[in-house]
Amino acid sequence: MTKRCKGCREVFTADRPLQVVCSYLCAIDISKKMAAKAVRADKKETKLKLDALQTKPQLVKKAQTAFNAFIRARDYGKPCISCDKPFDPAPNTTDAGHFRSVSSAVNMRFVEWNCWGQCKNCNTYLAGNVLEYRKRLLKRIGEKELELLENDNVLRKYTKDGLIEIARHYNAEARRLNKERLD
Repeated sequence: MTKRCKGCREVFTADRPLQVVCSYLCAIDISKKMAAKAVRADKKETKLKLDALQTKPQLVKKAQTAFNAFIRARDYGKPCISCDKPFDPAPNTTDAGHFRSVSSAVNMRFVEWNCWGQCKNCNTYLAGNVLEYRKRLLKRIGEKELELLENDNVLRKYTKDGLIEIARHYNAEARRLNKERLD
C-alpha cells in the first residue's frame, strides 16, 4: 500500500498498516517537531498561569513599564517637553513624564496625551517642571485638547486582564517604533 510520508512528503510503500513515515530519519524529524510544538504550548500555558498568579500591583508595574517604554520610543528625537533639551539616546536619561502626575490623577496613568518624553532633570529634580511643561504641551496638542486633559476626571478601573492587555499592547508598539527607527 502506498502512502505519502509525513516527514519528507515523498510517496513510499508502507510495510505496516499504521506506518506514516518512510524511514527512521523522517520519524526522528517528526518527533523533534512534535516535541518543539509541545514545549511552545507548555511555555504559553505557563506564562498564562504566571500572569494569573500576579497581583494587581505587579501587573500595574508591568503595564507602566511597557507604557513608559512606548512613550520614550514615540518621542525619540523630540526635545524634552519641559526644557527643550535634546533627547539623549543614552540609556536611563529620558523619562516618560506625566503632565498630571500619577499620584494626583491615577485615572490618567495610561493616557498617551498626558505623558511625554522628559529629561531626568525636569521630571525628577524639578518635580515635572509643570509650568514649562504646560507651555510646551499647549504648543504640541492645542488649547482645546489641553483643557480636556486638565479636566479629565473619568474614573478608569483596570482589571488584571486589562492590565495584561495594556502591557502587551504597549510592548508591541514600543518594539514596532524602535524597529522603524532602526530600519
